[in-house]
Amino acid sequence: MKVLLTGSAGFLGRQIARSLLTLGVTDLRLHVRNVGPSAQVDALRRDFPAATIEVVGANLLSRPAVDAALLGVHTVVHAAAGMKGAAADMFANTVIASRNVFEAAGAAGVKRLVLISSFSVYKTEHLRAGATLHDDNPLEPVGVDKGPYGYAKTRQEHLLAQCKARHGYETVVLRPGVIYGPGGGALSPRVGLNVMGWFFSLGGAATLPLTYVDNCADAVARATLHAPDGAGYSVVDDALPSCRAYLDGYRRHVRKLRVIPVPGFLFRWGAQQLVGYHKRSKGQLPAVFTPYVVRSMYTPLVYSNAGLKAIGWTQRVPTPEGMKRTYAWLKEVGK
Repeated sequence: MKVLLTGSAGFLGRQIARSLLTLGVTDLRLHVRNVGPSAQVDALRRDFPAATIEVVGANLLSRPAVDAALLGVHTVVHAAAGMKGAAADMFANTVIASRNVFEAAGAAGVKRLVLISSFSVYKTEHLRAGATLHDDNPLEPVGVDKGPYGYAKTRQEHLLAQCKARHGYETVVLRPGVIYGPGGGALSPRVGLNVMGWFFSLGGAATLPLTYVDNCADAVARATLHAPDGAGYSVVDDALPSCRAYLDGYRRHVRKLRVIPVPGFLFRWGAQQLVGYHKRSKGQLPAVFTPYVVRSMYTPLVYSNAGLKAIGWTQRVPTPEGMKRTYAWLKEVGK
């Protein structure tokens, strides 16, 4: 069974490749945007000498290049996506590129397609504080109110459902929370924002839905090989800290920050004022934090990973150890 992994050179993709091989995949094709010398591939070939590991370069915005990459493939793990940049670039590299992958998979006779999505696709605005976010929580119908990234990931999921109906391949979707670890970012917007030398603490006592990059990759590999058709999973670890606890650890182990805690009621009021000024100024100040986004992202919720555990996933790196490794790396690189 040949597995194609898109985005294999990314923060998560590098770990997914190793997790797939560890779980027994013996024929793996790694997609990268540009083929070149890679210590990552050399290490995988050294550690898994019995496996066939290929590398294919392809711009996913080019349908002919995607068609060539999918030749002979049984299963696609689609981890490539636009994570930053202008809204148009994010849309193109997430939605347009995914459309090429999904349609090419149908044309190539791919049997199974596994998509790495995001927590941002969940419709959580209606959930009350203390509610549990389950795997079957409804998705955003459009996602435009979640900003460029949330909109692109929502469109990506709806597009996958349409292509599944048209082509008939099996699908599995994984929706990670905040992926962290050495090589990743420092502080999620769920924790807060650094503005003009001050850190505005926004998450407070709300639980931070972390998943250490190795644990997330293990979940992807486990679902790729063992999840039933049509399944979707939230990907979070156990023993999750609050946003405040994670920030306190960062300040203690990485670097000092001048912190301004923002109470929830003040954050919601500020979001309303921002939207009002955005309208009055005809868009001169972007309405980044709307009341909808604040309710969606910052309401304290409980996060479940029971679905993943039901298919045999276990957390390899405990959360305290994951945070320790992450803080050590962030301090080393000066983040």
